[in-house]
Amino acid sequence: MQKTINPIVKWAQRKDNIFLTVEVRDLKEEKVELTSTSLKFSANAEGVNYAFEINFYAEVIVEESKWTNYGVNVRFILSKKDQAASYWTRLIKETHKLQYLQVDWTKYIDEDDEAEEGGKGLEDWNANNFQGFDGQGQQDEDEEDQEEQEEQEQTQEEQQQEQGESQKGQEEVQNQ
Repeated sequence: MQKTINPIVKWAQRKDNIFLTVEVRDLKEEKVELTSTSLKFSANAEGVNYAFEINFYAEVIVEESKWTNYGVNVRFILSKKDQAASYWTRLIKETHKLQYLQVDWTKYIDEDDEAEEGGKGLEDWNANNFQGFDGQGQQDEDEEDQEEQEEQEQTQEEQQQEQGESQKGQEEVQNQ
């Protein structure tokens, strides 16, 4: 039986979003269940099962939240329900500390500094690269396959044109 452990989960926030990073490389077979009050995550890497469950301090909007597997880590952008409220005092509802949960100091800013430093640490967090919890966001494999096939066809056409031009050039040289 494989061992299951909690991965390191780092978090930061802005007035409207929570940013989570699961710090494990090459995670496969991710199972993600997001509700307005909790996140359940499980995956495996190199024969080890990783899992955690977080009950949020306040509610998030599932439909506006996104996640993606970057290979070196798994990232979540969770949209806060009450965006007019101040920063959450903690990520989890419970008051006890979860050993695997850490502040992401590369993204951390004080609430008062958000106007000046709001993008700190988020340069490579392009939300367009994330998928929604309803499956929207990233292209599905059929669309990617179709695009790849179109690119291959275009490359073949270009190669045929180059070959035709090359043959014309050779014929002109022979005719001289």
